[in-house]
Amino acid sequence: MLQVIVFCDTCNPQGIRYIEQQRNSERGDEGGRRVTDGRAWYEGSLTEAEQIGWIIESDTHRCPKCEARKNES
Repeated sequence: MLQVIVFCDTCNPQGIRYIEQQRNSERGDEGGRRVTDGRAWYEGSLTEAEQIGWIIESDTHRCPKCEARKNES
């Protein structure tokens, strides 16, 4: 089975992913945002990521929090 991981090109351009440091859903964060520095990833297909608010473009991917910050400025 192929595992797909989408990394945010804004807050996680190096593709850093440490599951053991992931914030839990009880804190209101989507799965895949690190406790230590807020770097985001999504483990699932591009279509699924898009459905939960990720911006998927041909050359870049942005998590919902980075997209919200971009729209505020």
